[in-house]
Formats: sequence, structure tokens, C-alpha cells
Amino acid sequence: MKTLTRISNRLCNIVSYFSMAACVAIMCLMTIDVIMRHLFNNPITGAFEITTMILTILVFSSWSYIQTVHGHVHVTMFLGFMPTKVRFLFFGLTSLLSTIIIGIATYASYQHIFRLYEEGTSTGTLLIPHWPFMVLECIALFLFTIVLLIDTIKAFLAVFSKEYAEEVQSYWT
Repeated sequence: MKTLTRISNRLCNIVSYFSMAACVAIMCLMTIDVIMRHLFNNPITGAFEITTMILTILVFSSWSYIQTVHGHVHVTMFLGFMPTKVRFLFFGLTSLLSTIIIGIATYASYQHIFRLYEEGTSTGTLLIPHWPFMVLECIALFLFTIVLLIDTIKAFLAVFSKEYAEEVQSYWT
């Protein structure tokens, strides 16, 4: 389990660099667009479209990394009142539900890639095709699903293992 966690964390870290690069690209694009609009009355054509496309990379690329550092919100208010095994069982069930939902979203985005490609859907001004961005979104969602699945397995192992219980519970603060 530790090897799988280490590999997934490394992958998430690599994917997070896409998110960081996307953030820098959006900031630079918006800054240049504002300067050109106000100083030269000549904004960048399609700046909004480019920003929208890059924003999908920024958002979806960051989810799996945030999960690896356990930055997502866990509502554990009532878990502290439960017996230890029940607490991790409930946490495992909610983690499993999250994993299933993101897995369904991953599958839906995978299906959506082909629909966008077949229809030739693109942006209105610059005609940027949507499907390559959906591929990146699907990959990021798949990685997020894997990370959630690993955390779900750890939550269920915490029912029987004190080592995993301490690890899982350390993320709840």
C-alpha cells in the first residue's frame, strides 16, 4: 500500500505542475489583455476563450494533488463520538461514495471526449477544439479517482489496523 501511495503521490505532484503552469498562463494572459485594452484599445482576441480552456486544466489538475496532501474538507464532527471501528467504517463508506461519484464523473468525461470529437465542438472566436481539454480533464479525474480509492482502502484498513487508524485520523485535524 505504501508503494502504491508513493507512486500515486508522485504522479499527482507531476500533474500539479500543469495546474501551476495554467495559473501562471492565465495571470499573464489577463495582465497582457488588460494592458492592451487600456493602453492601446486593442484587447487580445479570444482571451476569454483561452482563459476558459486553460481554467479546466487548472481546476482538474489540482484535485488529485490536494487529495494527496489531504487539503479537501472532511466533515468529521460526529465521528469523534463513535467507537473507533465504527468511526473508520463510516469514514470508509463516505470515502467509497466519493470514489464512486468521481469514478462516474471520470467515465462521463471519457464518453464526452468522443462526442466532442465527433461533433467537432470548438470555441466561437478562435475555434479551439474542446476535446483535447476534455482528455486532460479525464486523465486528471482518473488520477483523482485512484487517489480517492487508495484513501478509501486505507480508511477500511483503519478498522482493523492501528497503524492505518493513526494515519487516517491524522488528516482529520
